[in-house]
Amino acid sequence: MTVDRRQNPRVAILGKLHGRAVTLDVSVVVTEISLGGMGIQTNIPFPVDAVHTFQLTLGDNSVVHLKGRVKHCQKLADEPERFHSGIQFLDEKADD
Repeated sequence: MTVDRRQNPRVAILGKLHGRAVTLDVSVVVTEISLGGMGIQTNIPFPVDAVHTFQLTLGDNSVVHLKGRVKHCQKLADEPERFHSGIQFLDEKADD
């Protein structure tokens, strides 16, 4: 049995929520999101512990910038050159 260690439950995204990893200028697809983080898919791997700024465009076309740390990254077996990464949001006021 897998133990879910997340502090905040994630919500699966029914439609596609797109964004960008601003620091790399790479498109991301958000697959799930919570107050504490998100799951994303990209066409490149993200190094674990790397910190990136993400720009998400919401349904009303407003834009949100979030800073996050890569907690894990795995190649998707069923899709060539696709990777799933778990991102933990960082408090921008905290010193890293």
